[in-house]
Parts: sequence; C-alpha cells; structure tokens
Amino acid sequence: MSDMTAVVTGTSSGIGEAIAKALLARGWRVIGISRQPMHFDSDLYTHYSVDISNYEALAETARRIIKQAAHIDALVNNAGVGHFGPHEELSVEQITEMVSVNLLAPLLLTKLLLRPLKEARGAVVNIASFSAWESSSHGAAYAATKAGLKHFGDSLFEEARKSGLRVATISPDITRTTFYDDLSFAPEDNTEAAITPECVAQTVIDTLRARAGTVITHVVMRPQRLLLKKRPRP
Repeated sequence: MSDMTAVVTGTSSGIGEAIAKALLARGWRVIGISRQPMHFDSDLYTHYSVDISNYEALAETARRIIKQAAHIDALVNNAGVGHFGPHEELSVEQITEMVSVNLLAPLLLTKLLLRPLKEARGAVVNIASFSAWESSSHGAAYAATKAGLKHFGDSLFEEARKSGLRVATISPDITRTTFYDDLSFAPEDNTEAAITPECVAQTVIDTLRARAGTVITHVVMRPQRLLLKKRPRP
C-alpha cells in the first residue's frame, strides 16, 4: 500500500477519471475535484464537487484539503475546456471560460497547495495539449491557455526546484474522450487516430515514478495517424 496522496482536477470523466483510477490501483489516496460528482469504489478516494473557475470555492476547497490530508505528494492539474472556431466568432463567455478553467485555476490551485507540495518534495503535473507547442488556427484562445500552462510549469520548476519540487507538463494530442462531443470535429474510429486516456494516465504514473533526482519536465503524446472527421457545428 502506497502512503501517497494526489489531488486531481477533472476526475468526472476522460483523462482525469483515468488518472484517478490509475493512482487508486497503485494504492494512492486520491482527492478528486470536478463540477460533476464522481465516486470510485475505493476508500482511498475523496471527492469535492467544485466549479474551479470560482476562486472563493476553490480556495475553500484547498483549505479543507490541507486540513484533511497528512501530506500532499502530487497535484495533477487536468481539468480543461475547449471552444474552437475563428477567434472573432467565439463569445466572450467562451474565451473567459477557457482562460479561467485551463489557466487561471491551475495557477491558483498550485499556489494554494504549493507549501505542502514543497514540504513533501512532491510533484505538480500539468495536463496541457499538443496545441501548446504549435500555432492553432481555429483554436487560438485554447492554444494560448495551454501554452500559458506549459510556460507556467517551466517557470515554476526553475523557481522551486531547489525545494525538491518536481514539475511536469504532459501534452496529449487528440485523445478519445467526450471532449469532442460538442465540437465540429472528432477523431475517426481508427485506433491509430487517437491516443487513449489510459495512455495519458500511464504517462502520469511514469512521471511520478521517476527516480529521485531525475525530473521528467515534458512529455508530448501524439496519435500515430491524423484522421479527423468533420461534423456540423453545434
């Protein structure tokens, strides 16, 4: 049984759910944060239903987590949202939501939990996107939030590495999740057209298992083939 505790955002589906399952299977205590309630069949899982774009609620949740947990060994900033299309056609609400969920919330939650993470010589794992590494037409705002998250991770590692804190950014490309349900494009059904949430979760595990003294700072994950199908815009 592992004596490790991880805080994971966005555990109600997709990559976050897979990460929580992978950690629980290895004996980690997992504290999940998501808007929708999610409960795993494990005594090691605790869930907080929180809108992470609400700073007051996020701060209160962080205080409760610090009070509850004997130590915090990892924070996985996974929750994310995407809206795509020509930038001029995105609504102010869509842009604000992406900035709040994809960038501001990870910055704030990391700040709130940074002291116990440093004390545990723990790890911050940011789930970014391949969009963070290249220009993205019809996804300029989304790519900007993920690039900002990547740069935050790079800078935080340089700032806090002497404390023993590890910081990693994992950047998956197209992943077979519900992320695409309301978008005008999605991966084709071919197994080589998308990576799986379980593959991303395994990469998180491998990152956390790196030997003391070695820090995996970046992992980019891409499907073997680029096969997209277009759908009418919702």
